[in-house]
Amino acid sequence: MELQRGIKRFAIGLFLVLFAVGFVPLSVFAAEEQGDADKIQITYYYFSSCESCEDGENYLLALEGQIEDAISPDEYEFHLKNVFEEDAYEDFMERTKDMATDEFTPAPPMLDVNGTCLFGVDDITNKARSVILEEKEKLRTEEERLESFRNVPAESSYFVYFYVPACDDCEKVQVYLSNMDKQFALEQNQVTNLQVNYVNMSALDNVPLAHWFFDQYGVPEDRQKAPVLFYQNGYLQGYEDIVANMPNIIMSGEALNWEDIDYVPESQVGSFGWNDWAFLVLTGFANGLSPCGISLLLLLFSLLLAKNANILKLGLTFITARFLTFLLLGTVLYSAFEQISAILSPVGKALQILIAVLAVFFAILNFMDYFAARKNEYGKIRFQLPPKLRAFQRDYLENTLNCGGKYLTGTVFIAGIVLSVGEFLCTGQLYLASIIYMMQRQTAWDMTVFLAFVVYLLAMSLPLLLLTLLAKRGSQVLQLSEMTRGKLPWIKLLYGVLFLLFAVLLFVFLW
Repeated sequence: MELQRGIKRFAIGLFLVLFAVGFVPLSVFAAEEQGDADKIQITYYYFSSCESCEDGENYLLALEGQIEDAISPDEYEFHLKNVFEEDAYEDFMERTKDMATDEFTPAPPMLDVNGTCLFGVDDITNKARSVILEEKEKLRTEEERLESFRNVPAESSYFVYFYVPACDDCEKVQVYLSNMDKQFALEQNQVTNLQVNYVNMSALDNVPLAHWFFDQYGVPEDRQKAPVLFYQNGYLQGYEDIVANMPNIIMSGEALNWEDIDYVPESQVGSFGWNDWAFLVLTGFANGLSPCGISLLLLLFSLLLAKNANILKLGLTFITARFLTFLLLGTVLYSAFEQISAILSPVGKALQILIAVLAVFFAILNFMDYFAARKNEYGKIRFQLPPKLRAFQRDYLENTLNCGGKYLTGTVFIAGIVLSVGEFLCTGQLYLASIIYMMQRQTAWDMTVFLAFVVYLLAMSLPLLLLTLLAKRGSQVLQLSEMTRGKLPWIKLLYGVLFLLFAVLLFVFLW
C-alpha cells in the first residue's frame, strides 16, 4: 500500500513537472505575440524652471523630424517630463538611482527609449535615432518586416539600409540620413519622398535576409559588410560611397519604382502543407497500432471486466491520460531539440544524423520482426518492451486497480500516466522521429507545432478508441487480442517502411 501511494505521488509530480516544462514554449510564444503589439516608449526628461529654459515640446518636434522617414507616429509613444516638477523629479531619481558612479552623476536631459538611457545633448542628438530604430527592429515581427518591403509607392525614393549598432561608420551614416532632406525635386516638377527601411544586420533573424540581398545584387564577398544601402537599381557600400553618391541617385530617379521582393524567410520555407498534415496523421495512426500500447489497453480491459467496471468510461480515461502524457513528453523533447539547434548548430546536425542512422537501424529490426511474426516465433521479436518492464506494468496495473475503490477513475488516470511513460520506451522511437520531422518543417515553436502534436496524438489514439468501442459492444478481450496478434506482421512491416522513410527524409533535410 505504501509503495502504491509513493508511485502515485511520483506520477502526479511527474505529470505536473511535464505540464509546467512542456507548456513553457507556448506561454513564451503567447507573451512574445503580446509584446509585438506594444509601442516604443520614449520618455524625455528635461529641466525647465524659467521662461528662457529648454522647452520639451521643441525637442519633441525636432526628434519627430529626425525619425519621420524611418518610423511612423503610431509605432511609438512620446512622454515629456519636466524634472522641476515634483512627480517627474521623483520618477527621474528612481529611474537613475542605480546609475550613479564616482565619475558620473545622472542629470537631465535624459532620453529613455524602452529602458535604454541617453544623457546629455550631444549623446541624445547623435544616438537617439539609432537607439529608436534598434528598438523598432526588436518589436517588428517577421511578417511586419517583410511587409515593409512591399507596396512601396512608385514615386518614393526607397532604400534598404543594413547597419550594425556598434559600427562607427554606421553611426555616421545614421547621422547623415537623419540630417538629409526628406523631399527632393526631380525633373518635370516631380517631387519624391525619401523612404529608408532600416534593418539591423547584427540581429540573427536578419542575417539570411542580408545574404539574400547580397546574392540578388551580386555584391562581392569583400564588400558584404555594413553599412550598405540597397535601392532598385543597385547598392552603395561604405560611408564614403553612400555620402558621395546617394543624392545623385535620388536626383536621377534611380531609386524610384521599387519592386516587391520575393524573399521567403527560413521559418516559412519549412512551413506545414496539407501533405505534411496527412503524413502526420498516417504516422500517428501507425504508431497507435503499436503492440505495446494495445497490449496495455487489453490488459486493462481484462482487469476491469473482472470488476464489472465501466469499460467505456475507464478506457477513455486511460487513453486521455496517455494522450496528455505523450503531449507533454513531446513538447519537452521538441523544446530541448529546438534549444540545441539554436545554441549549438553543429550538435543539432549531429543529433539529426544520429537519429537518421537509428531510424535505419529500427527499420531493419522491424523488418526482422516481420519475418519472425510471420512464422509465429514471437519470442524472437526484438522490438518490444523488456520482460521485466512488462511484468512491472502488469503487476502495477493490477495492484493499482485493486486499491482504486470508489476512486477508480482517478486511479486509472494516474495509472495511464505512469504506464505511458514506460510505454514511451517502445512507442517513443517513431514518435521521436515524427518530432524531428516537425522541426524540419516548422523550426520555431508556435501554435502550428502545438496543433501538429494534437493532430498526431489524436490519430495515435484512434486505434485504442476503436478497440474500446469494440470491447464496449461485447467483443471478448481474448478475441481482440487474437485479432491484433494476427495483424502483428503487417504492423511490423509498416513500422519498418515508416522508419526507413523517416531516415530518407532526415538525410534529405541535411542537404
